Amino acid sequence: MFLEILRALYGLLELAAPNAVSGAILGSRPDKRLRVVLRILGARHLVQAALAMRRPRAAHPIGGVVDLLHSATMLTLALLDHRRRRAATLNAAVAALFAAGELRGTSSRT
Repeated sequence: MFLEILRALYGLLELAAPNAVSGAILGSRPDKRLRVVLRILGARHLVQAALAMRRPRAAHPIGGVVDLLHSATMLTLALLDHRRRRAATLNAAVAALFAAGELRGTSSRT
């Protein structure tokens, strides 16, 4: 339940205050594109947290895979786009941590 609450709070923060998230993580104000992306990611985190609270056995393994894919795409972006390298790398790290949390107890939850 802790992971779901943490994810929901993080998602709410990304959705409602992308400037604050970017400022805290990157030390800069996001451009319009990054604000939109942060809001989309925030909405995804909220949906994922709600699904995990409702159906943990099904949602945790799927959520872990989604987080791993997200981390991989952010690492790819970090390699390809020098301007967004720091943001993408930090985002990949957050996604990897969420993936670890989702997948950590999956076999014991089923």
